[in-house]
Amino acid sequence: MAAQTLTAAEEESLSRLLYLYFWPFWMFRDVNQGNLLEQAAAYRYNREKRIYLPAYIAKWSLIFLSLIGLIFSLESLGASGIMLEQASSLLAGFTGVCASGAFVIMVQISVCYLFLCHWRY
Repeated sequence: MAAQTLTAAEEESLSRLLYLYFWPFWMFRDVNQGNLLEQAAAYRYNREKRIYLPAYIAKWSLIFLSLIGLIFSLESLGASGIMLEQASSLLAGFTGVCASGAFVIMVQISVCYLFLCHWRY
């Protein structure tokens, strides 16, 4: 039986699926392009797509809370002596930076959702 190899399209598909799963802004159109009617049409299109944003907010909230839990776990491992205190502090700091990024993305999605819900073109 021949060994199966993945083609470039199949290798790319997982990263593309992860991008589509975690990043909501791929589905929106740019409202700064075109004339005034095209901008209004793009804004209406974006308002129709806003219903998907709460699911992305929930995903990023789960990521954020998981990272916060990991920070507490790493700190408790360092405090109990199971792990070197300096190593646990370094890993907890890196995890904190990642958690900060997840929080910023969560706030950005929330602001976009509120903007699309309450502002009329």
